Amino acid sequence: MNATSLPHATLLLQSLRISRDRLSMRSKVAIGTGLLRVLLHEAIRNQPFDEAFYREANPDLDAAYRAGEIVDLHEHFIEQGYLEGRVAAPPEVDEDFYLSTYKDVRDALRRGDVGSAREHYLRAGAAEGRLANPAQRPLADHWAAILAE
Repeated sequence: MNATSLPHATLLLQSLRISRDRLSMRSKVAIGTGLLRVLLHEAIRNQPFDEAFYREANPDLDAAYRAGEIVDLHEHFIEQGYLEGRVAAPPEVDEDFYLSTYKDVRDALRRGDVGSAREHYLRAGAAEGRLANPAQRPLADHWAAILAE
């Protein structure tokens, strides 16, 4: 499947029991978990994915892949990895920005608790909503506004 595998907008809105006009309102709608899962999978499918990075960043998955327990790592990311908080492609971490913005990480680096800003971002920073670089600010602000609704 790809992004064109979504049904026509009319059908999708009908399944959500909402009108096009309601989409412009600031209200909430109920959505079945099955539909939500499919929509998430379609969105996740279009995220950058680097198999070599995914294997390196996730030794447990690399071992399962080599053992034949996982057949397709990209499908694993779509079906499970994203919701487990795994990162699918190498982030562009600006070390200077990250360490000057997040003084607790700078202090942890000095203490030896973390090896680099990139390591912290992958281990905890992304899940905490920290920015890897200043170019992420507009997108982070955009999503913060949407998630606050």
